[in-house]
Amino acid sequence: MAVRAAAQDWTRFGWDAGRSSAPGVPTGITAANVASLERQQVAIDGTVDASAIYLHGARVQGRTVDVFFVTTTYGKTLAIDAAGGTVLWEYTPPDYNTWVRSYRVTTATPVADPDRAFVYAASPDGKVQKLAVADGHAVWSTAITRLPRREKLASPLNYFAGHVIASTGGYVGDASPYQGHVAVLDGASGTLEHVWNSLCSDRPGLLDPASCSESGSAVWGKAGAVIDSTTGNIFVATGNGRWDGR
Repeated sequence: MAVRAAAQDWTRFGWDAGRSSAPGVPTGITAANVASLERQQVAIDGTVDASAIYLHGARVQGRTVDVFFVTTTYGKTLAIDAAGGTVLWEYTPPDYNTWVRSYRVTTATPVADPDRAFVYAASPDGKVQKLAVADGHAVWSTAITRLPRREKLASPLNYFAGHVIASTGGYVGDASPYQGHVAVLDGASGTLEHVWNSLCSDRPGLLDPASCSESGSAVWGKAGAVIDSTTGNIFVATGNGRWDGR
């Protein structure tokens, strides 16, 4: 095993809101000891096609444990004991059986809020849910698309100044209609406060995708929404999609 370093939370994809991926603290893994690392395999109910996040010394089921959180492609979110590999709890979205084994998936990495009491996770029904670290129960669940059959939550979630930031794209083949967009939710209540649509961007709020004359322009990059922590500005890149001039 690697030499121990001071444990640090890794609360989101890319370390911080700006996705720097550079914590600036020792990891304990060096060229000299990397060969001594031991692989640990954990059997879970699903496939994870996203990054794990990590909380050190979190309170889960009345115990203080180091925990990984992952979301499977079909939207189950699990808390896993980092030391022993035990699944501590598993959250399954209510309508899971309506899309499991279908083309509808998510590859969004969850995010933890600063108080370490909650994580936020996405699912293929187009929703973001707030889950209690202690036991996995859902505090709220909010839709960020009107057409989850076409609009996919692919990129990692982000968190800044009390808000959860999520983005949408399309599925393989770019079947229309869909429009990439960025959604900003209140972390406490789950209220959808702002939506920026990358097509028909003169129209605020969630669109009926069929009501926009253009389709595509997915926000599906590996980093998703990147936030300037000084200004609060959100930066995204889109995929294919013709600008409609508005």
